[in-house]
Amino acid sequence: MDRGLALCIDIGTTNLKAGVVDKEGNVLSLYRCEIPLFKGDDGKAEHDPEVLFSTFVKAAKEGAKGYEDAISLVIPSTYMFGLVPVDENLEPLMGIMTLLDTRSKETYEEFLNDIDVNEMYKRTGFAPTFHAPLFKIYWLKRKRKDIFEKAKYFLSSKDYIISKLLNKPYTEPSISSATGIMNINTLKWDSYSLSALGIDEDRLPEIVPSDVILADLPDKSKKLLGLNGDVKLLPGVYDGGAVGIGIGAFDDGVGAINVGTTGMFRVAYPDAVLDKEDLMRLQTYYLSSGRWFVGAAINNAGIILRWLRDNIFNMSYDELTKEALSADTSNLFFLPYITGERDKEIGNIASGVYFGLKNNHTKGHLIKAGLEGVAYSLRMLFEAVKDNNINIKEIRAGGGGTNSELWMEIFSSVLGLPIKVSNVEEPELLGSALLGFCALGVYKDVLEATYKMVKIKKVFMPQEEKVRQYEKGFQFFKLMTKDLKNLFEVHNKL
Repeated sequence: MDRGLALCIDIGTTNLKAGVVDKEGNVLSLYRCEIPLFKGDDGKAEHDPEVLFSTFVKAAKEGAKGYEDAISLVIPSTYMFGLVPVDENLEPLMGIMTLLDTRSKETYEEFLNDIDVNEMYKRTGFAPTFHAPLFKIYWLKRKRKDIFEKAKYFLSSKDYIISKLLNKPYTEPSISSATGIMNINTLKWDSYSLSALGIDEDRLPEIVPSDVILADLPDKSKKLLGLNGDVKLLPGVYDGGAVGIGIGAFDDGVGAINVGTTGMFRVAYPDAVLDKEDLMRLQTYYLSSGRWFVGAAINNAGIILRWLRDNIFNMSYDELTKEALSADTSNLFFLPYITGERDKEIGNIASGVYFGLKNNHTKGHLIKAGLEGVAYSLRMLFEAVKDNNINIKEIRAGGGGTNSELWMEIFSSVLGLPIKVSNVEEPELLGSALLGFCALGVYKDVLEATYKMVKIKKVFMPQEEKVRQYEKGFQFFKLMTKDLKNLFEVHNKL
């Protein structure tokens, strides 16, 4: 068997996926498993670091089965906002605080009062949200002082995995640009953010390029993963970035939406664009190969369907879609903020709201309003990108939400643009592999690799009548969000 395959492993908040990908973009194997998430009434939502690593190892072995002698490259990706403090021996001092962990809300306002938010935004391109490692580290400093002081390094989940494989911690710019601690002008740790936290940069991992091979995998790690021969490690990018690359959104004028547990609307762009209106609606992350991923993300996307499935209707996803298809158009709206929201104008204290309920509404109406609410939320991000003079001609979509044709139809008409869905089931694995084959020299750049590896399965076109209908709905959705802000604040104090 010829060598030259990529083993890509994506660490999600609830699932871990591993697959072998070839240079034509074929996913030759795929293994999925759940990751236990440990929750508490105080907002705790952690991964056990040792369990996460053992799950990573198991997934890598299962995903590589039959290709152990053919893999040349291992590439991880992961969710943003993960944080785990480790000691000088790289041993974790607590669980990994995932993006769903809300404990840093406790000290969020306190820290905001200590910093110049506008200055931080200009330096880091990051609009403040309590989910960010910046605020999680501050929370540790104030509420878990013993752990804060013992910590030699503060790592993301992917940094932790890399440290276990290489016995040294590294990070890369796509993950570090979402910490609130990296300077977007230098791609180095930012002195202002470090000073605000009262830490030195040596307590954070070294930032290395995401698209350049970092190291040969040590024999011990190769044996652990069941791999043979010469195997190298590429740092890769965060999961949303890998999805964007994997669905072909690296080209000019192409927007990317990802509809997973959370959601995003971003555009690969040659410059680090900040919101011109100082509203900080844009969170500018470094992507790869000289491009920035300009846009923003929402906390509540696929999690809305999961909530409707598990907590409300006890139905499968297919049954939810069937019910929504049976519902006619109605003036029922849903604010999908069940886990709060990142946009500072909406607020971390926001919650979910159904508005316009009447006695003729059915399960289908409630479900459809949930789907539309997420689409309206992404439309708000789309508007922020357009307001900053970035033109978009089409949209590529990825994530589990693309399995719902109804949802893709809704998105297309809400956004008013064609949406192209690729034929790959797990685009984050393809995106990581695409970077890997560029790093190996198989392709000269990401665009050439995109044309060779990314294939489109279906195109969803906006429907004129629904575009008009959803335009009115979107304007009301914005008004409702704005007008309810004061009530959210009052409700939070009850």
